[in-house]
Amino acid sequence: MDTYKLNYLNATVGMFGDFSNFKDVIDYVFEINTYKKALDIFDCDDIQDLSETVTNDQGMFDDEKARQLCIDCLDGEDLDDEDPEAEWGDEMYCRAAGK
Repeated sequence: MDTYKLNYLNATVGMFGDFSNFKDVIDYVFEINTYKKALDIFDCDDIQDLSETVTNDQGMFDDEKARQLCIDCLDGEDLDDEDPEAEWGDEMYCRAAGK
């Protein structure tokens, strides 16, 4: 799993991050803000709008859509894209695993 930095929260998401997934990030934003402020942060009019944003065609929560929402709304970036050592480590891991 890649590691993402959410500058708005000064937090990371990933295996060894502050959050292990983006669902937890969304929950946290609602915990630390008023309901209206949290909706504003995610640029949503209401909870249905937010729900539709993070739901796939089968009606299930989609972590990829949640990731994109958090990256867009919380000033996020993929740290692995910025870190050549992490990319090299990923490549060595894949080689060792025979991929």
